[in-house]
Amino acid sequence: MRRLFGKTEKKTKPCSATVREELCHLRRQANRQRWTCWESDTAGVEVEVAMMSGRSWRFIIGNGAKGGEVKERLAELSGIHSTELSLLCGGVQLQDHEVLLATYAEALNKPPPQLQLLRIFRPSAISCSTDCTLKIWDLEKATCVNTLRGHGDGVMSLTVDWKSRYAVSGSHDCTLRVWDLDHGICVQAIQVAEHPAFCLEFDHSARRILTGSWDNNLKLWDSELGVCVGTLNGHSGMVKAVRLHWPNHKAISGSCDGTLKLWNTERSTCTQTFEHGEEVWAVDVDWISSTALSGSMDASICYWNLKSGACLGTLVGHTDAVSCLALRWSEGQALSASWDKTVRLWGLPNAVCLAVLQNGHAVTTMSVDWVHRTALAGSPEAMRLWNFETQICEQVLDGHLDVERKDSATSPTTPVSVGHDEAVSFLVMNSPESFFSD
Repeated sequence: MRRLFGKTEKKTKPCSATVREELCHLRRQANRQRWTCWESDTAGVEVEVAMMSGRSWRFIIGNGAKGGEVKERLAELSGIHSTELSLLCGGVQLQDHEVLLATYAEALNKPPPQLQLLRIFRPSAISCSTDCTLKIWDLEKATCVNTLRGHGDGVMSLTVDWKSRYAVSGSHDCTLRVWDLDHGICVQAIQVAEHPAFCLEFDHSARRILTGSWDNNLKLWDSELGVCVGTLNGHSGMVKAVRLHWPNHKAISGSCDGTLKLWNTERSTCTQTFEHGEEVWAVDVDWISSTALSGSMDASICYWNLKSGACLGTLVGHTDAVSCLALRWSEGQALSASWDKTVRLWGLPNAVCLAVLQNGHAVTTMSVDWVHRTALAGSPEAMRLWNFETQICEQVLDGHLDVERKDSATSPTTPVSVGHDEAVSFLVMNSPESFFSD
């Protein structure tokens, strides 16, 4: 704090947008200094980089230029994020760590264009855990590429805006944290007092976070200012699931009181209540068709018409609590995951089970890429990437297990990290729909 004309002025904490802007400015300065050095490097080579769309660029790369550094320059020239770019030389994909002139000198001295640039989809996911961390995963390589630390207790909930490259997490430590995925840092910590977020949704463009908690309430937060801007009360039990559609000021929630509630977020009022019966653990919604799914601890799944309030049908097949749901009404399908160790594909509206995936462990969280027909299922033991079209498990990831400790002689059978079992509490996988959305 500082004094101004006899008054005490509180120092304002920079918002997430300001932090990112400052970091990006520093990165641009470093990059431009590097590119200036390339221009004056007598051992450098002028290259042309072409895309299939017909766009192309010419510039000099220095003698020590690496693949990742060249992609950084192309990201600025093309306006496409570097994570969406793949650089090729003679049909061979360049690695970020490779020194181009040391590995591809002959090809780079050939007539232009020497390099080809592709815009690609790179499957990835983010998970959170009771070990207090978030992890970013490369799903092609089945490896963790970054670990985000900052929470002081187990992380329960997570949502990601892939287009803006921000994520929000909620923890038992009674904070929400906003993460800049480009720089791998927390840019905002929001104190939520007695409202630890068991579930949440995030709209970056509107700067709004919606949370549900044990206090039976939903709360709206300004993600930039870090303050609560609205409370939605009406449930008589813990709020276990939420979905938000900010453009139409709508939200839906599922609670341990056995109901779903449809909300007007602008007025903070409940506009409709749907009686499922037993505790509702999972919800998903298609806002265009005004259709929703609810899954319960009694293993039942109901689907609803949000306009009429009518239950359109019940999906029967699970034998334990339904933990996750994903609705694709445009294709007449849905996916569900359960503590009965299965993931089920459903045909709607005939309410038939089309496939059963045997996960081997109780599924506590799931994320779906409908374009590639894949589902990432998380459990306390591991994460499994399923192709639900072929019913094949394509990848198994260790989740948040401490592999080194797992393999050590001191703890051969009980892998732990910082005093917690590393249950994957929530995960989010990207898809082309979110990656290239307008």
